[in-house]
Amino acid sequence: MAVMKIRYCGDPVLRKKAKKVKQVDDDLRALMADMVETMLEAPGVGLAAPQVGVSLRAICVRVPEDREAGDEGDAGDQDDEAPTWCLINPVIIKSTKETAEVYEGCLSLPSLTAVVERPSEVVVQAYDLEGREVTLEAAGLLARALQHEIDHLRGVLFIDRCDRDTLAWMVPDESDERGYHLDSTTLQEALERFERLRQQEEPQ
Repeated sequence: MAVMKIRYCGDPVLRKKAKKVKQVDDDLRALMADMVETMLEAPGVGLAAPQVGVSLRAICVRVPEDREAGDEGDAGDQDDEAPTWCLINPVIIKSTKETAEVYEGCLSLPSLTAVVERPSEVVVQAYDLEGREVTLEAAGLLARALQHEIDHLRGVLFIDRCDRDTLAWMVPDESDERGYHLDSTTLQEALERFERLRQQEEPQ
C-alpha cells in the first residue's frame, strides 16, 4: 500500500464525471487499498478516486461509530473497529425527505468548511471488491460521507451545495474546546488560496 497525492480544488480531474468501473480486478483492489491508506493518513472519513487523480467511480468511507455529523474537527480520531467501505460504481437509490444542515469539509479543500444541507438517510447500491452487489443503508455522518463522496464522482464539490454565507477556515485554536475557531471567508478568496496551493505543489 502507498499514500497517494490528494488533488486540490482547481485540479481539472475533480470536475470531470468519473468513468464507470467495468471490471473489479487486482489493479482496482490495489488502487482501493492505496486510497484507504491515503484517507487514513490524511486523515479523513472518506475519499473518492478522482481526489487521487483517477477518474473512476470508486470511493472508500470509514466513519467511527461514535462520530456524529458535524464533528468536522475530529477527522483524526480513528476507530480501529469502524468498518471501511470500499464501494465500486455506487448509486444512491433512495433518500429521505428529512434533511440536516451540517458543516462539511473535504480533503481536496483542506481547512475549509461550510454548512451543507443533505438528506439525513440514504440507501446506496454498489459493488464490493469481490464484484458482489451490496446495499448499504446509512444515516447520520455515514450517510453524509457517502453523499459527499458520490458527489465527487459527478464532479461536484461541497462548495457547490453549501450555504456560502457559512464558508470559513478552520483555524487551530487551543483556547477553543473544539480545538479550532472559524474564520469567515468568501468563495472567491477560498478558490484563489487553493489555486496558489495547487501551483506550489506542481513540479517546477
